[in-house]
Amino acid sequence: MTRPIDPLTLSVVRHKLLAVAEEVVDVMTQTSFSPILNQSRDFSAAVLDGAGSLVAQAERVPIHMGALPFAVQAMMAAFADDLREGDVLIANDPYWGGSHLPDVTLAAPVFVDGRPRLWIANRSHQGDIGGISPGGYSPSAREIWHEGLRLPPMKFATAQGVREDLLRMICANSRTPADMRGDLMAQLSSVRRGVQRAAALYAHYGAQTMDEACAAVLDAGETAMRREIAQWRPGEYRGVALLDPQAGLEEPLPVKVRIMIGADCATVDFGECADQLASFINSPLANTKAAVNVAFMYLSSGENAQNDGSARAIQVLTRPGSFVHPLEPAAVTACTTLTASAIIEAVMNGLAQAAPARVVAGFARRFRLAIGGTDRGGSRYIWHTFANRGGAGAHAAADGWSNLGVIHNPGGSPAPSVERTEAAYPFHIEAFSLRTDSGGAGASRGGLGGIYRLRYQGSGPASITPTGDGAETAPAGLAGGEPGAANDYLIERGGEVFRLGARDAGLTLEPGDCVVCQSAGGGGYGDPGHRDPAAVRRDVEYGYVSREAAARWYPHVRLESGHD
Repeated sequence: MTRPIDPLTLSVVRHKLLAVAEEVVDVMTQTSFSPILNQSRDFSAAVLDGAGSLVAQAERVPIHMGALPFAVQAMMAAFADDLREGDVLIANDPYWGGSHLPDVTLAAPVFVDGRPRLWIANRSHQGDIGGISPGGYSPSAREIWHEGLRLPPMKFATAQGVREDLLRMICANSRTPADMRGDLMAQLSSVRRGVQRAAALYAHYGAQTMDEACAAVLDAGETAMRREIAQWRPGEYRGVALLDPQAGLEEPLPVKVRIMIGADCATVDFGECADQLASFINSPLANTKAAVNVAFMYLSSGENAQNDGSARAIQVLTRPGSFVHPLEPAAVTACTTLTASAIIEAVMNGLAQAAPARVVAGFARRFRLAIGGTDRGGSRYIWHTFANRGGAGAHAAADGWSNLGVIHNPGGSPAPSVERTEAAYPFHIEAFSLRTDSGGAGASRGGLGGIYRLRYQGSGPASITPTGDGAETAPAGLAGGEPGAANDYLIERGGEVFRLGARDAGLTLEPGDCVVCQSAGGGGYGDPGHRDPAAVRRDVEYGYVSREAAARWYPHVRLESGHD
């Protein structure tokens, strides 16, 4: 429905709301303590309207964005009659609108004329929230209580200041309490800056104009998504993506989806997915819906759809008690990285016939490490690897990007500085390079993975917790394209080599050990026999593809100069 606001004012207000979200991000980047936040920037910020619908988001972690409205709406419900100006709420519980426990959300209402008109939210991945494995990812977790501290919606701060008793309790449950305190205070500062900026917009434009602008932004999001879907081929489609075998299972775990495309709307049905598991792979409803949102954002052109209005055109159906809609007390920590990626790919695969020009082949899956120990100064640390992110899948028009990252967060969390890593932690980075021959062959080639060699130089043993996917299931190709290389992670110790499993827990890293991370490449798109010979020669020249692999994958190409 068209709102009575002129287009110029709407455009200005919309971009000012985006600027508010980006300023929240800037404050967080400059004031947070942990490298996972101030370097890898695993956090997101958004502006939501008075009903908890997302109207503006900073360009950071996509999987956070679709889930933030669930958390804010849960907070609103919990404190419906007990909200005051200056309040800042906190939550991370997956069964109160959260995703997984490390993602802690702080949100504050923007009061105008005595009632909340907007909300400012910051969701940040905290370095350690407790649980049975350092860093929060617990492959051996069988229920939510194994995964760390649960925070249902609570008041973190009021106009009188932060609740020190609550802050002490949260920090006492982290292995790195000083970082936790600093990062939570950074979140608080960033949210309050956002409230200040948003209130100034209301003071300048007036409540009626601002409310009309927020409504118009959401309407434009719905219109943009419906217009996009209307260009696709109507019908019913099925998609599937595989997760590596879980604990107690010998076969890969399929994420199955049935998608119905109508004239200008879509229904995405996960009713055939298996029951929830005694594993950390379960995906809470907020995370599942967020992953569907990310998939449709990939398939959408233009930025108008990047708000909650677009979700009005997409109905998501799940079966409570399944692993994509688990019931308490299911464990869920891997949901935002591993399961979300599989959900996105299943939707993409399902829509490969409906929108072939839009879909992309399989991305590298996340294979992360958390290393915990004592640094050179004697302080405890937990280090999360955000380097070596893997290759993106190719699509009909172009090759996949190399070392970009997983499909649920492509490039949103940059690799930390090698120099800063070596200065702060007892590590030496021996190699950080692209992985030749890792991208899947195709008319469009998959992006390359990388090689990352980390030498541990600590004075005593450290714990290492690998968590990931894609070691047994390679990124899939599309439309005749070949799969990319799978993840392959090793520990070199003396003359021995140990392969790291994606579900290993309780492992020890000894001084002198070298961790070798070979990340997956993206899947190829289209028949390799249709690849441009000039592109093949360039790949060989740049070292992306070896001559031997080029001769095998692209026999129609003569690698020496001349006609093919």
